[in-house]
Amino acid sequence: MDYLYDEGDRDIIFFGFIIGVVSFDSEDAPYEKSEADRFNHALRLANFLISDGDFNPGKSIRQENGNFRKTLYEGGFEEFRQDLEILFDGGGIDNIDLVAGPWLVKNNIGKSASSVPDRISQLFG
Repeated sequence: MDYLYDEGDRDIIFFGFIIGVVSFDSEDAPYEKSEADRFNHALRLANFLISDGDFNPGKSIRQENGNFRKTLYEGGFEEFRQDLEILFDGGGIDNIDLVAGPWLVKNNIGKSASSVPDRISQLFG
């Protein structure tokens, strides 16, 4: 969890990164989860980070000129979740819009991770 908080200090955390965190251990060995489990576990981890108040969900939107505009989800986690489910249903775990569009931004740079409940620790295995 500290790794996510450190990454959040440097930049936004794309949902694809969160999928990777719950898909592979620190040695890059896969946890042998189905695509649906990887997606659902990433969603649960994102929900924890958002509900703890440490992160806010957002997305990058491609503009007509090819640049991207970053915007926060006004509906919080619920809107974020709905958008992610539509993207997953439309293209699976490797959908580029799923892995590189939605993201989390850390609210308090420098803040460390709080204690991690067992229900979240279980996602890493």
